[in-house]
Amino acid sequence: MTAERADPRSRIISAALEVFAAEGFELATLRAITDKAGVNIAAVNYYFGSKDELLRTVLEVRMVPYVAARLKLLDLACQQSGPEGPTLEAIVEALVRPMVRLSRDPSGGRSLIRMILQARARPREETVRVFVEGVDPVVHRFIDAFSRALPHVPRDEIFWRYNFALGATMQVLTDSDPNAMRLKRLSGGLCDTDNDEIVIDELTRFISAGFRAPPTGTAAQRASA
Repeated sequence: MTAERADPRSRIISAALEVFAAEGFELATLRAITDKAGVNIAAVNYYFGSKDELLRTVLEVRMVPYVAARLKLLDLACQQSGPEGPTLEAIVEALVRPMVRLSRDPSGGRSLIRMILQARARPREETVRVFVEGVDPVVHRFIDAFSRALPHVPRDEIFWRYNFALGATMQVLTDSDPNAMRLKRLSGGLCDTDNDEIVIDELTRFISAGFRAPPTGTAAQRASA
């Protein structure tokens, strides 16, 4: 018996990840989670206190590794660059590579992406706290890096383009889930979303081109024009 199977808390987290990703936060039941974990419902209250706190823990457990990987790649790009800082492509790759590589679950699906989409579409205090405490500080590191690489682009546009970059990445990864494979199907196999390196390369080139678009001025400047 592995340590994970012997640990009820770990079993509950693993089971909750599967059930939340498959059923959604609202429809997932504690009964389905505890049945899959092989524990009784009282164990959820003992280890987590509530379904909402279990949800927060599961989201945090899945997101912490890929957020840390993003920061590690960004730091590495900065260390390997000259005084001018890392290239735009290096920053973008540090942003998207962990999302592409670490969002797959053991079955090859994109359960993390499904969970993030749910958390963003139906925000609640517990899930918002995960982003505010665990993700937002790293986002600001990337905004600073993009601003340094593109000093002529207003900071508000950097924020907009960063969010467009995330949207493009989430869309592609959603369509590359084995349960969907929509992009591959629509393209008649021309777009190989099974190949993570191809996905990373396509996203890096597309997002970099978007960041390099001529600046349009700040929102305040456009409003007063």
